[in-house]
Amino acid sequence: MSADAIIESLKRHRVPHDRIAEAIGRDRTAATKMLAGKRSIKATELGPLLALVKEYEDSTNTPDQPEVDGQRDYLSIEVLPTYAGMGGGGSGDGDRQTALVARSLIVNELRARPEDILMIDVRGDSMLDPATGRGFMHGDQLLIDRRDINPRQPGAFALWYDDGYVVKNVEILRKTGKLRIFSNNPAYTDDEADPDEVKIMGRPVWFGRRV
Repeated sequence: MSADAIIESLKRHRVPHDRIAEAIGRDRTAATKMLAGKRSIKATELGPLLALVKEYEDSTNTPDQPEVDGQRDYLSIEVLPTYAGMGGGGSGDGDRQTALVARSLIVNELRARPEDILMIDVRGDSMLDPATGRGFMHGDQLLIDRRDINPRQPGAFALWYDDGYVVKNVEILRKTGKLRIFSNNPAYTDDEADPDEVKIMGRPVWFGRRV
């Protein structure tokens, strides 16, 4: 395997810079420069790097999940017990749960801290427009930004409403000051509520879906 192929393999397997530095007996800066093409691989380093590549390739080919460094690559965020309904509401009853989410998604993409984000599973079909296919589907997993609770910009929100957790569209009705709570699916009837009857938990900012 050539030096270029070794570097590409290290990048493809996302080998931590600290592991590379340990393998070649250098500091982390040397590993960073090497992956950036600013430092060549020395002859004495080829063997250890080949062994490191093989280690990661073997772990990828096994059915066991690779060990992850939760402190470096992932962040722990809160998960809403049970679910949020898109139709009938979820109770939220259950033990406190957490999930590991990629640090890059939370910090770089969403510009958030772990405590700013809540993960919820959603059930129902009220937030899917059957004509366009737009919206959230039954079984989607949403990340909710708890910092965004102002419906002056209408859109989808996670709510505690009518004794249950739901995901619905919300807008402020200027004439009355009430909240219009409505679905993407026209089969569901719109509703209105006083702001003090609704607890807005946050706005969906990311979703995951099985294929």
